[in-house]
Amino acid sequence: MNKHCAPSQHSSENKLVNTKKRHLKPEEYCRPKKFKSKEICYGPDVDIVALFKLELQRILINSNILNTTITDILPYGSRISGLNISNSDVDININYVSKAPPKTVIKSFANKLRQSQVFIKVFALIHAKIPIIKCTHQNTGIDCDLSFNNVSAVHNSHLINQILSMDYRIKPVLMKLKMWAINIGLISTNGFSSYSFYWLGLFIMQIMGILPSIHDLQKSVPEVLVSQWNCAFSKNPQEYITNKQETLSEGDILHFFYKYYSNFNFDKFVISPYTGCPLLKKDFENVEQLPDKLWRYKQFYEENKECQKLLFLGTCEFKMYTQDPFQHNVNITARVTPKIFEKFIYACKELKP
Repeated sequence: MNKHCAPSQHSSENKLVNTKKRHLKPEEYCRPKKFKSKEICYGPDVDIVALFKLELQRILINSNILNTTITDILPYGSRISGLNISNSDVDININYVSKAPPKTVIKSFANKLRQSQVFIKVFALIHAKIPIIKCTHQNTGIDCDLSFNNVSAVHNSHLINQILSMDYRIKPVLMKLKMWAINIGLISTNGFSSYSFYWLGLFIMQIMGILPSIHDLQKSVPEVLVSQWNCAFSKNPQEYITNKQETLSEGDILHFFYKYYSNFNFDKFVISPYTGCPLLKKDFENVEQLPDKLWRYKQFYEENKECQKLLFLGTCEFKMYTQDPFQHNVNITARVTPKIFEKFIYACKELKP
């Protein structure tokens, strides 16, 4: 096996203590009763993300799981980016180190969640490209997705949250695009994710001059490396905006979105929020033709060129390529099937001015 394709896992040992289950009282055998934590108040104003994090800490960190050490529990997704609605899922990343294989560890996490009675409908999707555990919080009925050692997703969510503060039009435009995409079936397991659709909208605003490129947001701040990718971004991004186009309304931005993607040549170009402009696909085959600002990807290519599935153009059997703003070898629209892609183009053409 090529050394660049082989997964690696850090190891650590930790002694943990098993939790004890409460014995049922005689009257409870006849009527079901929801588990209720004594440590947490489920009031109407409870912070759902903080609640889930606390519950997971109590269930997993205090459990003896295969000499596995949980190093951090970090929320991400729409509730962190600020693009959530009332019933949005809660996304949580669990950082851990272990001597055991990842699939074994994730199965053990899933078993602990089932035993807790705090989370129900627990499914471990260990064969997915990014393994996750899907579950539902018993007392609130809100779904929760757990991912593992997925720190870049946490940084991505905080990046979007920062971007929302840059212009009052950004959040309403992204929310309208998301609801439109959901209503016509574009956001699905074989289509766009909400995250990838947000970046289609943000890329449009980069093209229009409302937003800077991610490269510009990284220029003057210290690096924050996850693997070899820089996940840093400026907390004072206003200085990078050259043309805010303040006369344009939210409707104008939406119309530009539909028009732009109706005419975009997906066979020839890549959508690149990092550079803030389209890139030629053929340049990813001859990486020396890529802009100098993509030097990290050039370096990654040289280190991994014998393992095609790790390279950007090796991530998708279809033609839609949208580069992750941080991990430049990741295509965030890789799962969009031709059927969904054609539906997207057709819907844009129907709405373009």
